[in-house]
Amino acid sequence: MAEEIEERQKPLLMVSESMRNADMYYATRFLSTAPFTYLYLPHGRKDMLIVSQMEYGRAVKESIVNEIRSTLDYGYDLKQEELILKVLLEEDVNAIEVPKYFPVYIANTLRTEGIEVVPVEAVEMTKEREIKTEQEMNYMRKAQRACEHAMGIAIGLIKKSFVEGNLLVVNDEILTSEILKAGIEHALIDSGCTCDAGEPIVACGTKAADPHFSGHGPISAYESIIIDIFPRLKTERYFADMSRTVVKGEPGNELKEMYAAVKQAQDAALDIVKAGVTCKEVHNHVCDIFEDRGYDTLRKGSKKGFIHTTGHGVGLDIHENPGVGDNDYELRAGNVITIEPGLYYPELGGVRLEDMVLVLKNGCENLTQFEKKFVV
Repeated sequence: MAEEIEERQKPLLMVSESMRNADMYYATRFLSTAPFTYLYLPHGRKDMLIVSQMEYGRAVKESIVNEIRSTLDYGYDLKQEELILKVLLEEDVNAIEVPKYFPVYIANTLRTEGIEVVPVEAVEMTKEREIKTEQEMNYMRKAQRACEHAMGIAIGLIKKSFVEGNLLVVNDEILTSEILKAGIEHALIDSGCTCDAGEPIVACGTKAADPHFSGHGPISAYESIIIDIFPRLKTERYFADMSRTVVKGEPGNELKEMYAAVKQAQDAALDIVKAGVTCKEVHNHVCDIFEDRGYDTLRKGSKKGFIHTTGHGVGLDIHENPGVGDNDYELRAGNVITIEPGLYYPELGGVRLEDMVLVLKNGCENLTQFEKKFVV
């Protein structure tokens, strides 16, 4: 990792587990539920990993860090902050940068001993993760294919169902969000994925008016059904993300118009995504289309209609930089982002379409191949 980190003035120190901390995993490629220590020294471009003796053998085999050390090298019963202080003094380090989530008790100990501790908003790993390598892209394509397979399972059940009253019935039982989510999760497990970021969203009717409500209960005919799937590869650790909105039976005109507006907004956003375009330009383009068609937006202070940003980065985290919203970040070739406009009205429900795309110099590659069809 050392050769990939840009030159810095101060060493970087991180203390965390790596199962949920994507920066720690990105820097070390060592997966652990227990906290460990990572230190990067700019002079000589050297980095080191300090783990318990129990994890030492595995770290030597798995980590990409230059130097692996055991906590036992520094004594049997040292406290974590004492061990870190000892390492820094041995390496002649008197000032360090740390991430904003760095443990306060360790920072206080180091400062007491005369070491300057400077919290930074984003460590270099966070910035580097914005641009995906070809290997990372292959992992994300694999995750997206698994995501699409699971989406096909869910929509296939909806297609297979028949309408009884206002409810959908399949295999002689009422179709529910729980049944659809179980089908999605089983398909993801079979494809080598987990649902680390939470269960998939299958929200029907007015329940779909809350963008991140996961949904529950019977699935109704003639109402929109938002399905949002965001799996993570169990081994490679990368995410994918996709949403589709479908309906069984003929929807009302208001829902049809909402779907048409969301589809137009997404197509328009995809058309302008390329390196050098700001996230604000993409987001405002979507807002313009919705407002021109008479829909409410958060940009105008509304609490219904289009009430979230246009998208977000995807990678080792399901939501990471860049955020495709009201900010001046210039998209760069190698960014992987979602484009996911949506409309949400409590009396009608919701509609969202989400694709995951790779930003290119002169456009974007849509990594999502799954069809967009409202009535199934």
